[in-house]
Amino acid sequence: MNIVIAADKKYTKIFKDSLTQHNILGFENELKSNFVSRIADHYNPHVLIVVNGVRSRKFDFFAALPELRKQCPTMRIIYFFGRLTDETEQSYLDVCGKMFPYGYYEIVPYDMYERGFRSKIAEILEKPLTGEDVKKLIANRQEEKIHTEILMQSIEKIIDTTPVSFAKDEVEASYDDTQVERFDEPQELLTEKQGEHITMAIGTISEKQAGCTQTALEIGILLMKSKQSVAVFLEDETYENYISYHGIESAPNGCQVNDLTLFPLSVYKEKKMYVRFAVLDVGYAPIIPEDAAYPFFESAEIKICICSFNEWDISKLADYLNSPLPYIKEINYIFFPVSEKNFVKFQKQMDKGHCKSFRIRNSPDYTEPCEWNVGIYNKILNTYIDLDISKPKKRFLFGLL
Repeated sequence: MNIVIAADKKYTKIFKDSLTQHNILGFENELKSNFVSRIADHYNPHVLIVVNGVRSRKFDFFAALPELRKQCPTMRIIYFFGRLTDETEQSYLDVCGKMFPYGYYEIVPYDMYERGFRSKIAEILEKPLTGEDVKKLIANRQEEKIHTEILMQSIEKIIDTTPVSFAKDEVEASYDDTQVERFDEPQELLTEKQGEHITMAIGTISEKQAGCTQTALEIGILLMKSKQSVAVFLEDETYENYISYHGIESAPNGCQVNDLTLFPLSVYKEKKMYVRFAVLDVGYAPIIPEDAAYPFFESAEIKICICSFNEWDISKLADYLNSPLPYIKEINYIFFPVSEKNFVKFQKQMDKGHCKSFRIRNSPDYTEPCEWNVGIYNKILNTYIDLDISKPKKRFLFGLL
């Protein structure tokens, strides 16, 4: 089958790994006003897969269903709703109510990261859901809820249901949370276009590898403390989660936390010219030009890739280092976490392959990069620009404050 997938880029690998028996015509990471024409005229697929929550820019997918039915009368639409719970059940029924009238019944209630989900995708494609299937699923769920409630009533005395909260005012932090501001338009510090601009793109080659966001924020903090004009651009989902933690409901045009300017990655092209340094957290590092992060990495003056020397990551690292990307040797490979012994062992092979490798350590907090990490970041930056971020400088209140 020829398939088009409308989903955030974090799901790209899941579909690529799962649909090897089918022809993926393309990925739509954002729904725009020309979405219907792209599906009908550019792709004309057998199946359109839409994942709930895909980013949309002034476009209502459900409002476009009549036109999609008219333009592509034989095309299947499979809508991956996500986990069906008590909290999401009504939303699921609402989606069914919007899609059923146009003959689209495949509203799939599976979590994309559920164990065994990848093997279920093939089954979903081979056996389309009908309206009766969905009604039966809801009926079975209602029956199951009754049994579950009875069971919970009988054992609730022995189950500790004390809630766990990670609200920002309940978690100790080494920084001052009162230093949080929102702005919808660039303030005084960001109204002048910079004569010199440097972009640092930070990604990873492992879905399980943490450290991209931490590294981006540490570098951003150090540049800010060195009196540089800097902004950190976080992946949109990461940005939304971050500002939500700090009690900001919406800040699409940027915000400040601890004096550090932050933006969602989607506004990078609009905002980059207002800062001398743009530090980008792009998440999964690109391999092919079609990957969403590819243009960020390709054009960045400084490229950083967070990876590990764990036994379960080595083969993937080797494949990446030997891939045909034109800028493989330009990347600064940062390894974390890794012991000094393991790092030295594998670093020799990195050196032989003319790949630059560095090792970083845990910091107390991203606002307080440890001395070791400061030295590593300083070494990387000084390869490209004459700038010393290792010496603390006296700070003044100015600019956006």
